[in-house]
Amino acid sequence: SWIQLTITNILMFHFFISLSTFSSILNYLYAFILILNIYLRKQGFSDPEIASFNSLRFLGALIFALPLGIYIRGKKLKPFFILSSLLVPLTSILIIESIQIKMIPLIELAFLLWGLGMMFMRVCSLPFIIRNTNSENSSEALSLSASTWSLATIVSGIIISGLNWIYIIDVFNVAIVFDEKGILRIITLMGMCSLIFAYKINENSQQNNKVTKGFYSLKNSYDWGLIFRAISPLILISIGAGLTIPFVNLFFNSIFYVSSSQFSIMGSITALLVFFSSLMVPFLRKKYGYWFTIVFVQSLAIVCLIIMAMMELFVNYYFAIYIAILAYIFRQPLMHMAHPSSNELMMNYVGKRNQELISALSSSLWSASWYISAKIFEWLRLLKYKYYEIFLITALLYSFGVLLYILLIWQYEDKCKDQKSKILPILDEFSND
Repeated sequence: SWIQLTITNILMFHFFISLSTFSSILNYLYAFILILNIYLRKQGFSDPEIASFNSLRFLGALIFALPLGIYIRGKKLKPFFILSSLLVPLTSILIIESIQIKMIPLIELAFLLWGLGMMFMRVCSLPFIIRNTNSENSSEALSLSASTWSLATIVSGIIISGLNWIYIIDVFNVAIVFDEKGILRIITLMGMCSLIFAYKINENSQQNNKVTKGFYSLKNSYDWGLIFRAISPLILISIGAGLTIPFVNLFFNSIFYVSSSQFSIMGSITALLVFFSSLMVPFLRKKYGYWFTIVFVQSLAIVCLIIMAMMELFVNYYFAIYIAILAYIFRQPLMHMAHPSSNELMMNYVGKRNQELISALSSSLWSASWYISAKIFEWLRLLKYKYYEIFLITALLYSFGVLLYILLIWQYEDKCKDQKSKILPILDEFSND
């Protein structure tokens, strides 16, 4: 019931308060994505250059995420959260200042280190949740974790639009201007607070001391066939998302002349819907299953993406911008609703033996795939592809990803039926006595 769901959510929030608060505050730095590309454009950088910088955010994850996922097995994760809370704000400052002086090698280094800092949080969050939950509350924990992003985006979007509205204040005869650079600095200062909550994270002292050593030991420690099948849809969807999500602000700015403050308001509205829809996922998943919370909602999201993209062809009509904004606002919550359920499906599909690695891989591959996507976006823009053409490629990749999820759900349901059929004869013997 809704009462039971609410009580469970409260308990899970209490249990994960340190991690969630840390993630939420550090996720304020995701507000960088809302206005950083526009700031880069105003500093004179082209779309291919911006895409090249963004690709470096995911290069570190592409190289180090898998080794990190293997290394953290049986180890405490709190030190990695602390490292992330230090690295991300410091490199955010470096990004802002290096863009200002237009020192390209420093910009590239800053983006690379920023991506590494976020990778530590993304790779370690899911294993932390898995270690501290069971099958009864994993859905609620994953949904709560997913909702921290939207909560941070809501607050940061309000801050961005509010500061942009104020624009300038006079403090002791010193003019403080809230342009893109000033707002990015304020967001960075907020992100620094994550260090306080990273230190407050309570971690289970009982860790698995079993460490995998050597190639053959690594090969035999995991069911790689199951893992590959489980992550296949994620790879396609993450590559598709990387072609759209980091650059959708450029789409609205270039095609409909939406400013950074206006886009931040759109981001806040979208994040509000994401926040509430994420909290509904445990109830919907238990009532309607994975078919609804993965296949149905992602199919609707694909339709919204296609509608948003096609509005570029109708840009001269007054209604185009309104339809594009509505499609954007509803697309993101629908895609995000599937994340907790798809993560849970992957973990159940691969079994307990592989859960920690699949959790690390699902987080790291998302970032790693975005590196490939950013390079593809850069090349496509150099080849004069229009935004709607690139977004339609995303829709195609999403569609193939959903088809793979359908196969995965079928296989998982068949597996569950087989397990039940093995138990039923035993139950029949007891009932006949």
